[in-house]
Amino acid sequence: MRKSLLLKVLLLAFVVAVFGCSQKQEQQIDDKNVVKVWHWMTDRQAAFDKLAEQYYKETGVKVVFETYAPTDVYKNKVTAAASGQLLPEIFNPLSDKRELSSYIKAGFIEDLTDEMNAGWKDVFFTKSLEQNKFEEGNEWGVKPGYYGVPLDVSSLMIYYNKDLFVQAGLDPNNPPKTWKEFIEAGKKLRAANIQPFVSGFGESWLIGAFASSYQWSLFGKQGILDTIDGKIAYNDPRWVRIFSLLNEMKENKMFAAGMVTMVNKDAERTFATGRAGMSFNGSWGVNVYKSMNPNLNYGVMAPPVLEDAKYPLLIFGGDGSAMFVNAMSPKKDKAIAFLKWLSQRPQQSFLAKETLNIPSNKESAQDLPEVLKVFSESIANTFENLPKLEAWQVTNYININLQSVMIGEKTPKIAADEVQAEKIRQEKAKK
Repeated sequence: MRKSLLLKVLLLAFVVAVFGCSQKQEQQIDDKNVVKVWHWMTDRQAAFDKLAEQYYKETGVKVVFETYAPTDVYKNKVTAAASGQLLPEIFNPLSDKRELSSYIKAGFIEDLTDEMNAGWKDVFFTKSLEQNKFEEGNEWGVKPGYYGVPLDVSSLMIYYNKDLFVQAGLDPNNPPKTWKEFIEAGKKLRAANIQPFVSGFGESWLIGAFASSYQWSLFGKQGILDTIDGKIAYNDPRWVRIFSLLNEMKENKMFAAGMVTMVNKDAERTFATGRAGMSFNGSWGVNVYKSMNPNLNYGVMAPPVLEDAKYPLLIFGGDGSAMFVNAMSPKKDKAIAFLKWLSQRPQQSFLAKETLNIPSNKESAQDLPEVLKVFSESIANTFENLPKLEAWQVTNYININLQSVMIGEKTPKIAADEVQAEKIRQEKAKK
């Protein structure tokens, strides 16, 4: 009996050992053909999984999309993985060019210039591709070239509720085009007991994006570069005017209640539920509003122009989600091959249809719903990619002071003077 039991135990141990070894060996074989992608886009996971399944059938390479959200959790994971050299084959550090340059110089991101110049770059919107391109003589000392693969492209415009426009006596087919018309529309909406304007201005980058259009319109590209170089002061009358625009909106009761602390998700909900007539938001809002209120009747318009501005009004955008290849991965060639496949028209059109985001492949834009075509056509009118950036402390000060003006804590002149004082502090700190 004991002998029989012992034989059974030994046989079981043998089976487990053999099965474990074969499973381990199978896993090792599989790992050679597994490409991992880390991302933060929870709304796209299902679409990514379908594409990964299709790619596996076509090539035998298994692509695994792993989601980490929200974005701060994702970014912290990427930072920690980089310090331990544990990054996946494909990822995005979710950073501006200053921080992105540090990843490149540390050897974490592959230079894709040769691949792009071999014809790959021709499929993309130029603006989307240039967001992660480093020019000759860039201030971060990065070798000139292409480093990122854009998945989609975005721009920020103003959505308006056509039904609420009618309710306020406004023409839903003729939204305001000038700043004066914009303010007048706000007055009519407020008179009809409708909150005129909402956006997630509690997120400082969003209020900065709104103001940036007017910086380009009043200063032009060279004026912006001269401001960064300290040749033009931040209390220049043109900067005072930018702050004054927010003040004018405040005085005319344009802002939705609590907007200065409102995150964009709450602003999106406010607009989607018909509690505001206009909303400054990105092209991703098309997908968001569909999920929140499929029956929302809205249109899209460009930010209103200043009639006396010297330069054309450009809009914030041209960038979007992008992916980078881990230069340290032994499977980086497989990662590049997958991203090439993913950026082709059939896959891009599928993503656009499933997620309602503007594809980075310019040919796929022809397959978009009508409202998204408005956004895709606006990509040509987005800001240029600058070879240098303002110190983040100064940019942060601008955005905080814009928020202060919109609630009346500071006058436009005081806000501009304080930004200039911060600029001087940062310049001294460099020396």
